[in-house]
Amino acid sequence: MSDEQPSTALSASRDSALSRPDFPFARVARRLGIDPAGAELALRDEGRARTAVEEAAQAYLEADDDRRAGRTPASPIALDPDFPTGVGMALVGAAVLWDARHLVPRIALRVAKDHYESGDDELAASYIALVQESVDPGQDDASAWAAQSLLVAVLQRSGSAAAADEIARDLAAHDVPIDLWRDDDPSLPDDSLAWHGGAFVGGIPPRRDERSLSTEDVQDYLATLLAETRRGQQAEEDGGSR
Repeated sequence: MSDEQPSTALSASRDSALSRPDFPFARVARRLGIDPAGAELALRDEGRARTAVEEAAQAYLEADDDRRAGRTPASPIALDPDFPTGVGMALVGAAVLWDARHLVPRIALRVAKDHYESGDDELAASYIALVQESVDPGQDDASAWAAQSLLVAVLQRSGSAAAADEIARDLAAHDVPIDLWRDDDPSLPDDSLAWHGGAFVGGIPPRRDERSLSTEDVQDYLATLLAETRRGQQAEEDGGSR
């Protein structure tokens, strides 16, 4: 019975989100590549929605690869006005909501890089924490170590120099390149050691308010995003009716 509890809790959270009166089914469906005409039915179908999230995540990663390589992205997802960062954040929320957490580390790492490159170190650190909280040991060590290497850059610019040095030494001890985060699709050298979970950091807070970005925070963000998109949609409709 205990094995079913997380799934049950997640289903309840998803049902609660989908029951919100301001849930913009059509806009979320469009972002996930689902025909908006059947949005509510599709998004209430757990399997279909999860497949759509996985396909949208792959399209996002490919489009972001193109963008970072200086190519024009071929995927329609790149036409979203919130691409890349806002789309990535929304997909992280959708991956959590529809229980596709295996997608979170790679996408959250891209979002963390975007925030760092735009100068928002607090949000970058929050998404770094989310990457590392979402990694299953042995499954996505490269993303976890890449996030750790990005944390060095964040701390050097906005945090503790001593903490940055400590993490940099740990990266070296594990044969992990300190600039691993700069790779679009990070991979570890053959002699790198497995991700250790970051326990050595000793509770370095990734945000000045000493909070990391938890799964619940992502769900809260998704709810906020949905409310904002609904207000934007309503404003567009009101403007078009004049």
